[in-house]
Amino acid sequence: MFKAAIFDLDGTLLDSMAVWSSLCPVFLKRHNVDCDIDLDSKIGVVSLREALAYLINEFDLDVQLEDAWAETWRIVEDFYRNQARVKPGIIKVLDYLYDRHIPCGVITATETGLVVPALERAGLRRYFKEIYSCAEMQTSKRSPDVFMKMSRGFGAEPGETIVFEDALYAARTAKNAGYAVAAVYDASEKNPLQLKETVNWYCQSWHDFSLDWL
Repeated sequence: MFKAAIFDLDGTLLDSMAVWSSLCPVFLKRHNVDCDIDLDSKIGVVSLREALAYLINEFDLDVQLEDAWAETWRIVEDFYRNQARVKPGIIKVLDYLYDRHIPCGVITATETGLVVPALERAGLRRYFKEIYSCAEMQTSKRSPDVFMKMSRGFGAEPGETIVFEDALYAARTAKNAGYAVAAVYDASEKNPLQLKETVNWYCQSWHDFSLDWL
């Protein structure tokens, strides 16, 4: 039995990655740039503000960063408040942990101003004692520090904590730091076979996750 659990948000708890993959192309089209740019291959996983700063500079757009951020924030805020859906099968896992008083937290690149309304709307907020936004903490899940901070805040060492993820880079960080990792398929991950080889448990859907693994 694990002493703590850490969950990613987008693609793991919520089926929400599509809004992010479409956001930058939508922003560019609004500013008369017809370009299907793959930001992951260009600059990796960054915050929304960093992505927008890159686009403004790359395409020499006549827009201030704060205005661009406010424009795109309205799009994603509407999505998280009104549209984001729970990833199928994850509720059984959350209920199992909650009923056994195992502390759970969320670590995400998404800002808390989006995370909390989405979790509340989906009925998930009660499951989580802590929410860490890497964007607001000026860190990323490429470093194990944010995982360490949360698990030890729960009184658990890495080997006593399970991490739930959908992204290869974050799963690798957690696994290399000594955490047990369970991963679920999401279309946004370009290397699902590598993800499967990296983690302790891999599922096409959380419906396939066995509670015996906990």
